[in-house]
Amino acid sequence: MGLADWFTTFCGNIQIDDSEGTISGRYKLITQRLNTDFWSTTSDTSHSLYVGSYGRNTATHGFSDLDMLFQLPYYVYKQYDGYLGNGQSALLQSVKNSIEKTYSKTSIKADGQVILVPFTDGITFEVVPAFLNTDDSYTFPDATSNGSWRTTNPRPEIEAIRERNAACNYNLVPLCRMMRSSIQPRIFCSRSNLPIRIMIRSNQPPIMYRAA
Repeated sequence: MGLADWFTTFCGNIQIDDSEGTISGRYKLITQRLNTDFWSTTSDTSHSLYVGSYGRNTATHGFSDLDMLFQLPYYVYKQYDGYLGNGQSALLQSVKNSIEKTYSKTSIKADGQVILVPFTDGITFEVVPAFLNTDDSYTFPDATSNGSWRTTNPRPEIEAIRERNAACNYNLVPLCRMMRSSIQPRIFCSRSNLPIRIMIRSNQPPIMYRAA
């Protein structure tokens, strides 16, 4: 096998294969459950978004967590923002209780800013309940300490990766996967002996909330 063939095989081996629809099926079931309880619709696609490395298409085979954001109606924000205690914790529990209606035998728990939905194949869905702001960023609950609201803006990150990937002849995403695969099993670069990490964060303040 030549170097080009080896490299092609390597790139294919680290790419996620969801040909059987296991990942997308779980995503749709969680989305449908939350839409049923919070939006009075049975849509399995509306109000949900893949975020994190999976959303940027840079996750690799063998990944352990999948981040998904679910947009809640604005009235829910008003309800839990008005709590005398930790409304953020109460909101996470409400979303957790909703997901448990679909995955009643799964050990689901609320953890700080997300709801963790673990599966037996080692993949954990980390569901972030959030509220859409007028600038298209999202406000989400942080239940740590006494509770607070934080913001994130994943769509520009996703779009930036998509645009730069196209501008780089679609080589950027494979490069990101290669870098991830080199650090996930703790394999170091043979020349530098140093791991490489990529992190994209957003810490923009909320503007105001969009009524829904």
